[in-house]
Amino acid sequence: MTRSGLMVVAVALAVSFGTAWAQDHAHIPPASGIAHGIPRMCAAPTVAAVADGAWSSAATWSTGRVPAAGDRVHIRPGTRVTYDAVSDAAIACIDVEGALAFLTSRTTRLTVGTVTVLDTGRLEVGTADAPVAADVTAEIVIPDQPIDTSRDPEQLTHGIVGLGTVRIHGAVKTPTFSRVAAEPLAGQTVVRLEQAASGWKVGDKLVVPDTRQLKRGERGSEYVRQWEELQVAAVSGDAVTLASPLAFGHKGARNAAGAVEFLPHVGNVSRNVIIRSANAAGTRGHVIFVGHPDVDIRYALFKDLGRTKMGVLNSAEFNPDGTVRRVGTNQIGRYSIHFHHAFGPRRPEGEPYQFTLVGNAVDDASKWGITIHNSHYGLIRDNVVYNSRGAAIVTEDGNESHNVFERNFAMRSEGSGEFAPRSGYGGATNDPGGEGAGFWLRGPNNVLRQNVAANVDVFGYGIAAGAIEEVRVPAFRGADTTVNGEYRLIDAVDTPLLEFTGNEAYGAIQTGVAIGWNGTLSNLRVWHASRDAVTAFPADRLTIDRLTVRGDSAVLADGTETPTGVWFSNYAAKSVSVRNADIQALRVGVASPFFPHATTEPGRGDGVATVENSYFRNYVGVAVATAYTPPTTTAPIKKAVVRNSHFEPLAGVRPAQYPAAAISMNYGMAFGDTMRRDPVVVYDFNGKAGDTFRVFYSLDLPAAEAPPCHAPRPEIGGFVCTGDDATQETRR
Repeated sequence: MTRSGLMVVAVALAVSFGTAWAQDHAHIPPASGIAHGIPRMCAAPTVAAVADGAWSSAATWSTGRVPAAGDRVHIRPGTRVTYDAVSDAAIACIDVEGALAFLTSRTTRLTVGTVTVLDTGRLEVGTADAPVAADVTAEIVIPDQPIDTSRDPEQLTHGIVGLGTVRIHGAVKTPTFSRVAAEPLAGQTVVRLEQAASGWKVGDKLVVPDTRQLKRGERGSEYVRQWEELQVAAVSGDAVTLASPLAFGHKGARNAAGAVEFLPHVGNVSRNVIIRSANAAGTRGHVIFVGHPDVDIRYALFKDLGRTKMGVLNSAEFNPDGTVRRVGTNQIGRYSIHFHHAFGPRRPEGEPYQFTLVGNAVDDASKWGITIHNSHYGLIRDNVVYNSRGAAIVTEDGNESHNVFERNFAMRSEGSGEFAPRSGYGGATNDPGGEGAGFWLRGPNNVLRQNVAANVDVFGYGIAAGAIEEVRVPAFRGADTTVNGEYRLIDAVDTPLLEFTGNEAYGAIQTGVAIGWNGTLSNLRVWHASRDAVTAFPADRLTIDRLTVRGDSAVLADGTETPTGVWFSNYAAKSVSVRNADIQALRVGVASPFFPHATTEPGRGDGVATVENSYFRNYVGVAVATAYTPPTTTAPIKKAVVRNSHFEPLAGVRPAQYPAAAISMNYGMAFGDTMRRDPVVVYDFNGKAGDTFRVFYSLDLPAAEAPPCHAPRPEIGGFVCTGDDATQETRR
């Protein structure tokens, strides 16, 4: 794909809401009395709790018998029922207005079509003070039964619907995922972790990513998996013995000298509290929280959940009077875990989070794994999301604010498998977040810290660009952004990322980070990305600080691949900079600002693209393909600066159509093009104080310059102009 084609993809990521998206978000009138048109399936219960007691006690129930298959159950306000059974008999529905609490010292299983936790209700499957004991399991199973679309045309039922208080706490596993201490190789039966495993048990399911840097013929529909699902046979400290040997090698990242620097991770997706569908290939369940729920979920597994599928959305449509025009075949918003306009309780000012997801696992999501939609101030930490479609962890609308995504592991997210305009809301595909991403965030107003995305089809982090413009964000914790006085407006295009620090992406992935927002990426690590470590099309200002990128020298050696460390694609951005980077074993380290249509859409021209204090060991260190500047424009020319950076040649790479160079001014040039271009200015080349010069394209060299401006330098792919003239022109 051409770089101009990739720019089209960048624009596709930035498409704003469309008519189809608005239709998909439209809800029927709340005739049930519950927000968002949630139907009350148990409005006419067949059995109700009349006293505190055990589920298995007939005295607890209005009928004098224990609820049976097909019953509609009501936990009345003021009653507390302790669930103590193991049952495959499918209860039709449970409305919880009192409390339904699972016994934590005994194995339990509840099979139920829909659990609705109403505003006054409480669902409790373990708590922080009394988690489900490690030697037992607690399950909620959603049966494979058809949805009554006459009563529920938006298919909100068949799962857990939370409007009240939800506490779920399984036995603690630390870590939920860990980097390995040595490269896992084919045939090995023992994997050593960076840290001792606590709570890992015999029989646990582990997942290990495919760490290869893919080549042409290995991506998209031609991809052949090399990730693995493994089972624990024994655990001793940091040593995990596997029930069967590894089928593939999962090599780490090496620097250009061949030394191993970074190693892959192993995720544990087993938990002793399980919410699952009875049949992954049948009618699957989902989990959704709406309104002002009080949610704290820790160390639970969400297995085979979600009904929204990757691809074109097809949601229910309604007539103006609220009657159903048609039922959708791919209803939006039915994901594995979904916070949907979930504003949380009105907490005291000292409590930072409105909801909490810690230490959970999502295994086999129909589309998105964890979805945060117009919900704010959440803590999403130490979760493992494995085998999703489209994206693993998502913020959906772009107004989501102050959520903290920290130390999550997103592995194996199937998508389109190729750069494609799938992210447009209301576009031709109407498939938002369908590329295959670890993290897909539509807005900038959140924190991403120390997360890992591995073995996803396209983007480790798809941080979309913004034609969404002004959005409502909460004025305080617990605010409802639909209520006047409880929101404030921000310009989402100009608002920078709150924080992006210490994140990592690697393995069978095309791009580590695709970012269209302003802000700073700090301490980012990307390895074995087959296209770009970072694709940046910022609206105005972006800094990339302490970036580390490693390519696979063996892949690069065949000469057919052209991976890039950082590719800036928006020349109109005022200020873009790369600082303190260490980029090795790629075709190009940094490709400076480039905008292919600037002859008709000239850049603002008042900014600087800067690379400084960095180290490069690549075929080309910095390639400057700066924007076309029409001769008629009076705008000043944008500057490109390389300051105090070190360059070393990379051996063993087949020559490309352009020569190897520390700095190249000939990369991607069009033959016969005579438009002026701005030179790159180099200060203190290779750390040598005073070695300062300008580099011109050959066709752009000023004819009137003195001969020193033609001085050849073997490490520079362009014409060099040295002397006082260089510094005077570029520093004024």
